[in-house]
Amino acid sequence: MYFPVAHWVFDFDDGENDPGGWIVNRLGVLDFAGGTAVHINAGVAALAVVLVIGKRRGWPREPMKPHNLPFVMLGAALLWFGWFGFNAGSAVGANGTAGVAFVNTLAATCTAMLGWLLVERIRDGRATTLGAASGIVAGLVAITPAANAVTPIGALILGVAAGVLCSLAVSLKFRLGYDDSLDVVGIHLVGGLVGTLLIGVIGSAASPSGVDGLFYGGGFDQLGRQAVGAGAVLAYSFVATLLIALLVKVTVGFRLDPENEVLGIDEAEHAESAYEFSAFRGAAGAAGSGMGRTTPTRTGGTGMPATAGKEG
Repeated sequence: MYFPVAHWVFDFDDGENDPGGWIVNRLGVLDFAGGTAVHINAGVAALAVVLVIGKRRGWPREPMKPHNLPFVMLGAALLWFGWFGFNAGSAVGANGTAGVAFVNTLAATCTAMLGWLLVERIRDGRATTLGAASGIVAGLVAITPAANAVTPIGALILGVAAGVLCSLAVSLKFRLGYDDSLDVVGIHLVGGLVGTLLIGVIGSAASPSGVDGLFYGGGFDQLGRQAVGAGAVLAYSFVATLLIALLVKVTVGFRLDPENEVLGIDEAEHAESAYEFSAFRGAAGAAGSGMGRTTPTRTGGTGMPATAGKEG
Protein backbone atom coordinates (compact mmCIF):
# COMPACT_ATOMS: atom_id res chain seq x y z
CA MET A 1 0.00 0.00 0.00
CA TYR A 2 2.95 2.29 0.55
CA PHE A 3 4.03 3.19 -2.97
CA PRO A 4 0.84 4.87 -4.27
CA VAL A 5 0.47 6.89 -1.07
CA ALA A 6 4.16 7.78 -1.11
CA HIS A 7 3.59 9.20 -4.58
CA TRP A 8 0.60 11.20 -3.35
CA VAL A 9 2.68 12.73 -0.56
CA PHE A 10 6.35 12.81 -1.55
CA ASP A 11 6.29 13.38 -5.32
CA PHE A 12 6.77 17.13 -5.58
CA ASP A 13 5.92 19.35 -8.53
CA ASP A 14 9.00 19.58 -10.78
CA GLY A 15 7.70 22.72 -12.46
CA GLU A 16 7.55 21.02 -15.86
CA ASN A 17 5.54 17.95 -16.79
CA ASP A 18 5.06 16.25 -13.43
CA PRO A 19 2.49 18.01 -11.21
CA GLY A 20 3.45 15.82 -8.24
CA GLY A 21 1.28 13.98 -5.76
CA TRP A 22 -2.22 15.27 -5.29
CA ILE A 23 -2.37 15.22 -1.46
CA VAL A 24 0.49 17.66 -0.92
CA ASN A 25 0.80 19.54 -4.20
CA ARG A 26 -2.84 20.00 -5.14
CA LEU A 27 -4.80 19.56 -1.92
CA GLY A 28 -2.22 21.39 0.20
CA VAL A 29 -1.85 18.87 3.03
CA LEU A 30 1.22 19.37 5.24
CA ASP A 31 3.10 16.13 5.89
CA PHE A 32 6.78 16.72 6.49
CA ALA A 33 8.09 13.19 7.01
CA GLY A 34 5.25 10.74 6.48
CA GLY A 35 2.41 10.91 8.98
CA THR A 36 -0.08 10.00 6.25
CA ALA A 37 2.14 8.00 3.90
CA VAL A 38 3.83 5.94 6.61
CA HIS A 39 1.90 5.87 9.88
CA ILE A 40 -1.77 6.28 8.99
CA ASN A 41 -1.18 4.06 5.98
CA ALA A 42 0.51 1.30 7.98
CA GLY A 43 -1.80 1.61 10.99
CA VAL A 44 -5.04 1.16 9.08
CA ALA A 45 -3.49 -1.61 6.97
CA ALA A 46 -2.59 -3.40 10.19
CA LEU A 47 -6.20 -3.09 11.35
CA ALA A 48 -7.44 -4.67 8.12
CA VAL A 49 -5.00 -7.58 8.42
CA VAL A 50 -5.69 -8.36 12.09
CA LEU A 51 -9.41 -8.43 11.35
CA VAL A 52 -8.80 -11.04 8.66
CA ILE A 53 -6.27 -13.14 10.61
CA GLY A 54 -8.27 -13.14 13.82
CA LYS A 55 -7.19 -13.48 17.43
CA ARG A 56 -4.27 -15.47 18.75
CA ARG A 57 -5.30 -18.58 20.62
CA GLY A 58 -5.82 -17.67 24.25
CA TRP A 59 -6.11 -13.91 23.70
CA PRO A 60 -7.22 -11.93 25.69
CA ARG A 61 -7.62 -14.52 28.45
CA GLU A 62 -3.84 -14.96 28.60
CA PRO A 63 -1.88 -11.71 29.13
CA MET A 64 0.78 -12.31 26.40
CA LYS A 65 3.03 -9.54 27.67
CA PRO A 66 6.47 -8.74 26.17
CA HIS A 67 8.92 -11.34 27.40
CA ASN A 68 11.98 -9.08 27.56
CA LEU A 69 11.48 -5.51 28.79
CA PRO A 70 15.19 -4.58 28.59
CA PHE A 71 15.08 -5.37 24.87
CA VAL A 72 11.89 -3.32 24.55
CA MET A 73 13.66 -0.31 26.08
CA LEU A 74 16.73 -0.88 23.92
CA GLY A 75 14.53 -0.93 20.85
CA ALA A 76 12.73 2.25 21.91
CA ALA A 77 16.07 3.99 22.47
CA LEU A 78 17.32 2.95 19.03
CA LEU A 79 14.10 4.16 17.44
CA TRP A 80 14.30 7.51 19.21
CA PHE A 81 17.89 8.02 18.10
CA GLY A 82 17.17 6.98 14.53
CA TRP A 83 14.06 9.14 14.30
CA PHE A 84 16.16 12.29 14.44
CA GLY A 85 17.55 11.26 11.07
CA PHE A 86 14.09 10.33 9.86
CA ASN A 87 12.54 13.71 10.72
CA ALA A 88 15.42 16.17 10.60
CA GLY A 89 16.85 14.35 7.60
CA SER A 90 13.64 15.02 5.68
CA ALA A 91 14.85 18.61 5.36
CA VAL A 92 17.47 17.19 2.96
CA GLY A 93 20.13 19.53 4.29
CA ALA A 94 21.79 20.92 7.39
CA ASN A 95 19.60 24.00 7.68
CA GLY A 96 17.10 25.77 9.89
CA THR A 97 14.26 23.43 8.95
CA ALA A 98 16.33 20.45 10.03
CA GLY A 99 17.12 22.17 13.32
CA VAL A 100 13.47 22.89 14.06
CA ALA A 101 12.49 19.33 13.15
CA PHE A 102 15.20 17.97 15.45
CA VAL A 103 14.09 20.07 18.44
CA ASN A 104 10.40 19.34 17.82
CA THR A 105 11.10 15.62 17.62
CA LEU A 106 12.83 15.70 21.00
CA ALA A 107 10.17 17.87 22.64
CA ALA A 108 7.14 15.93 21.43
CA THR A 109 8.61 12.57 22.33
CA CYS A 110 9.40 13.64 25.90
CA THR A 111 5.91 14.94 26.61
CA ALA A 112 4.25 11.99 24.87
CA MET A 113 6.09 9.63 27.19
CA LEU A 114 4.96 11.68 30.20
CA GLY A 115 1.38 11.81 28.90
CA TRP A 116 1.25 8.04 28.48
CA LEU A 117 2.66 7.48 31.97
CA LEU A 118 0.14 9.93 33.44
CA VAL A 119 -2.75 7.98 31.91
CA GLU A 120 -1.34 4.73 33.29
CA ARG A 121 -0.95 6.26 36.72
CA ILE A 122 -4.51 7.57 36.81
CA ARG A 123 -6.16 4.57 35.14
CA ASP A 124 -4.11 1.66 36.52
CA GLY A 125 -2.55 3.11 39.66
CA ARG A 126 1.02 2.68 38.40
CA ALA A 127 3.25 3.77 35.56
CA THR A 128 5.18 1.09 33.67
CA THR A 129 8.39 0.72 31.73
CA LEU A 130 6.45 -0.67 28.79
CA GLY A 131 4.21 2.39 28.92
CA ALA A 132 7.24 4.68 28.76
CA ALA A 133 8.52 2.87 25.66
CA SER A 134 5.08 2.99 24.05
CA GLY A 135 4.75 6.70 24.82
CA ILE A 136 8.11 7.34 23.17
CA VAL A 137 6.95 5.70 19.96
CA ALA A 138 3.60 7.51 20.07
CA GLY A 139 5.37 10.87 20.30
CA LEU A 140 7.75 10.02 17.48
CA VAL A 141 4.85 8.99 15.27
CA ALA A 142 2.76 12.08 16.00
CA ILE A 143 5.52 14.62 15.40
CA THR A 144 6.54 13.03 12.09
CA PRO A 145 4.06 14.93 9.88
CA ALA A 146 4.27 18.11 11.99
CA ALA A 147 8.02 18.39 12.57
CA ASN A 148 8.30 21.52 10.40
CA ALA A 149 4.79 22.86 10.99
CA VAL A 150 4.71 23.64 14.72
CA THR A 151 6.86 25.62 17.13
CA PRO A 152 8.67 23.82 19.97
CA ILE A 153 5.84 24.87 22.30
CA GLY A 154 3.38 23.38 19.84
CA ALA A 155 5.47 20.19 19.76
CA LEU A 156 5.17 19.89 23.53
CA ILE A 157 1.39 20.20 23.29
CA LEU A 158 1.19 17.77 20.39
CA GLY A 159 3.27 15.24 22.33
CA VAL A 160 0.98 15.32 25.37
CA ALA A 161 -2.06 14.83 23.14
CA ALA A 162 -0.43 11.89 21.37
CA GLY A 163 0.67 10.20 24.59
CA VAL A 164 -2.75 10.50 26.20
CA LEU A 165 -4.85 9.58 23.15
CA CYS A 166 -2.65 6.69 22.01
CA SER A 167 -2.62 5.22 25.52
CA LEU A 168 -6.40 5.35 25.64
CA ALA A 169 -6.67 3.96 22.09
CA VAL A 170 -4.52 0.93 22.89
CA SER A 171 -6.97 -0.15 25.59
CA LEU A 172 -9.82 -0.10 23.05
CA LYS A 173 -8.62 -3.34 21.45
CA PHE A 174 -9.87 -5.24 24.50
CA ARG A 175 -13.29 -3.62 24.28
CA LEU A 176 -13.61 -3.91 20.49
CA GLY A 177 -12.08 -7.38 20.35
CA TYR A 178 -9.36 -7.06 17.71
CA ASP A 179 -5.99 -8.62 18.55
CA ASP A 180 -3.28 -6.11 17.67
CA SER A 181 -0.23 -7.73 19.24
CA LEU A 182 2.16 -4.77 18.80
CA ASP A 183 -0.44 -1.97 19.16
CA VAL A 184 0.18 -0.69 15.65
CA VAL A 185 -3.41 0.55 15.42
CA GLY A 186 -3.38 2.33 18.75
CA ILE A 187 0.02 3.94 18.27
CA HIS A 188 0.72 4.37 14.56
CA LEU A 189 -2.80 4.92 13.25
CA VAL A 190 -3.99 7.08 16.14
CA GLY A 191 -0.63 8.83 16.53
CA GLY A 192 -0.47 9.55 12.81
CA LEU A 193 -3.98 10.98 12.89
CA VAL A 194 -3.20 13.13 15.93
CA GLY A 195 -0.09 14.60 14.36
CA THR A 196 -1.68 15.13 10.95
CA LEU A 197 -4.87 16.77 12.24
CA LEU A 198 -3.24 18.94 14.91
CA ILE A 199 -1.23 20.69 12.20
CA GLY A 200 -4.52 22.33 11.27
CA VAL A 201 -5.06 23.36 14.90
CA ILE A 202 -1.67 24.38 16.37
CA GLY A 203 0.36 24.85 13.20
CA SER A 204 2.21 28.17 13.19
CA ALA A 205 3.47 30.48 10.47
CA ALA A 206 6.52 31.01 12.70
CA SER A 207 7.57 27.46 11.83
CA PRO A 208 9.32 26.59 8.54
CA SER A 209 6.01 25.53 6.95
CA GLY A 210 4.71 29.10 7.20
CA VAL A 211 1.08 28.02 7.72
CA ASP A 212 -1.15 29.07 10.62
CA GLY A 213 -3.60 26.62 12.13
CA LEU A 214 -6.91 27.32 13.79
CA PHE A 215 -5.46 28.52 17.10
CA TYR A 216 -3.17 30.97 15.34
CA GLY A 217 -5.90 32.63 13.28
CA GLY A 218 -5.68 30.41 10.22
CA GLY A 219 -9.30 29.30 10.37
CA PHE A 220 -10.52 25.84 9.47
CA ASP A 221 -9.00 25.72 5.98
CA GLN A 222 -5.82 23.86 6.82
CA LEU A 223 -7.61 21.59 9.28
CA GLY A 224 -10.04 20.64 6.52
CA ARG A 225 -7.21 19.85 4.13
CA GLN A 226 -5.48 17.69 6.72
CA ALA A 227 -8.71 15.81 7.42
CA VAL A 228 -9.40 15.12 3.73
CA GLY A 229 -5.84 13.89 3.18
CA ALA A 230 -5.91 11.63 6.22
CA GLY A 231 -9.36 10.30 5.28
CA ALA A 232 -8.26 9.50 1.73
CA VAL A 233 -5.30 7.47 2.96
CA LEU A 234 -7.47 5.73 5.54
CA ALA A 235 -10.08 4.64 3.00
CA TYR A 236 -7.65 3.59 0.28
CA SER A 237 -5.26 1.65 2.49
CA PHE A 238 -7.96 -0.13 4.49
CA VAL A 239 -9.98 -1.30 1.50
CA ALA A 240 -6.99 -2.32 -0.63
CA THR A 241 -5.27 -4.12 2.25
CA LEU A 242 -8.48 -5.89 3.21
CA LEU A 243 -8.90 -7.24 -0.33
CA ILE A 244 -5.31 -8.48 -0.49
CA ALA A 245 -5.54 -10.05 2.97
CA LEU A 246 -8.75 -11.89 2.05
CA LEU A 247 -7.08 -13.15 -1.13
CA VAL A 248 -4.11 -14.46 0.86
CA LYS A 249 -6.42 -16.09 3.40
CA VAL A 250 -8.37 -18.08 0.81
CA THR A 251 -5.27 -19.10 -1.17
CA VAL A 252 -2.05 -19.80 0.78
CA GLY A 253 -3.51 -18.87 4.16
CA PHE A 254 -2.10 -16.92 7.10
CA ARG A 255 -2.18 -19.25 10.08
CA LEU A 256 -0.53 -22.47 11.15
CA ASP A 257 -2.52 -25.44 12.37
CA PRO A 258 -3.61 -25.14 16.03
CA GLU A 259 -0.92 -27.48 17.41
CA ASN A 260 1.98 -25.61 15.80
CA GLU A 261 0.47 -22.26 16.69
CA VAL A 262 0.54 -23.25 20.36
CA LEU A 263 4.04 -24.71 20.00
CA GLY A 264 5.27 -21.52 18.40
CA ILE A 265 5.99 -20.42 14.86
CA ASP A 266 9.75 -20.34 15.44
CA GLU A 267 9.71 -24.00 16.41
CA ALA A 268 7.32 -25.03 13.65
CA GLU A 269 8.96 -23.10 10.82
CA HIS A 270 12.63 -23.03 11.83
CA ALA A 271 13.05 -25.77 14.47
CA GLU A 272 14.62 -23.28 16.88
CA SER A 273 13.66 -20.73 19.49
CA ALA A 274 15.12 -17.50 20.81
CA TYR A 275 15.34 -18.74 24.39
CA GLU A 276 15.94 -22.21 25.80
CA PHE A 277 14.64 -22.50 29.35
CA SER A 278 14.93 -26.28 29.82
CA ALA A 279 17.61 -27.72 32.12
CA PHE A 280 20.68 -29.43 30.73
CA ARG A 281 20.01 -33.12 30.32
CA GLY A 282 23.40 -34.78 30.72
CA ALA A 283 26.38 -35.12 28.46
CA ALA A 284 24.47 -36.17 25.36
CA GLY A 285 22.16 -33.20 25.50
CA ALA A 286 24.87 -30.64 26.18
CA ALA A 287 27.81 -32.02 24.26
CA GLY A 288 27.37 -29.71 21.33
CA SER A 289 26.89 -26.56 23.34
CA GLY A 290 30.46 -25.97 24.45
CA MET A 291 29.11 -24.51 27.68
CA GLY A 292 29.89 -25.34 31.29
CA ARG A 293 32.61 -27.51 32.77
CA THR A 294 33.26 -31.23 32.82
CA THR A 295 32.70 -32.87 36.23
CA PRO A 296 34.57 -36.13 36.81
CA THR A 297 32.47 -38.45 38.97
CA ARG A 298 34.11 -41.86 38.75
CA THR A 299 36.86 -43.74 36.98
CA GLY A 300 35.82 -46.05 34.22
CA GLY A 301 37.45 -49.30 33.19
CA THR A 302 39.99 -47.51 31.01
CA GLY A 303 41.32 -45.42 33.86
CA MET A 304 39.92 -42.20 32.29
CA PRO A 305 37.36 -40.08 34.11
CA ALA A 306 33.82 -40.71 32.99
CA THR A 307 31.64 -37.64 32.50
CA ALA A 308 28.26 -37.66 34.17
CA GLY A 309 27.21 -34.33 32.72
CA LYS A 310 27.93 -30.66 32.31
CA GLU A 311 26.87 -27.91 34.64
CA GLY A 312 25.71 -24.65 33.10
